[in-house]
Order: sequence, then C-alpha cells, then structure tokens
Amino acid sequence: MKILAEHIAQQIKEREFCVVFEDDLERCWPSNQIPEAERNSEIHRFAESQGWSATILDGVFGTRAIFEKREPGAVDYEGSLGVPS
Repeated sequence: MKILAEHIAQQIKEREFCVVFEDDLERCWPSNQIPEAERNSEIHRFAESQGWSATILDGVFGTRAIFEKREPGAVDYEGSLGVPS
C-alpha cells in the first residue's frame, strides 16, 4: 500500500488527480475477499488518511478509483467534515 500511496502522491503532484485501475486496486483490496461496500469504504478511508478524496467507478472495463487532493472543509466519506491538514 505504501508503493501505491507514493505513486498516487506523485501523480497528484503532477496533474492533480490519479486514476488507479482494477489490477492495482486488487493488490491492496482483493474483491474476492472483501464485500464490495466494505472494499469501497476501505479505499475511501485510505484516500482520506492521505489527504485525498476517492471517486470509485464501476464500468465495462472494471473498477477504477480516481484520487484527488481534498479541498479544505470537504466532507469525508462517512459524512463528517474533514479536518484540513
């Protein structure tokens, strides 16, 4: 997960967002071991712990997560206001 976090951080620094595709998500959050809702929650918590937001999309080509830097005062995944870093 550390390598994924470093990769996302670098991409966000360069272009303000990072798309992570199913293959990379599977390495950290295997879909055959975690129910979908719990997996999505874990991805959101991971993003928030790094100061990012995550948008999770399911489509024809599998699941992907778009990570972006959180804006100050943004509402986190659980619904409470996030504390800016």
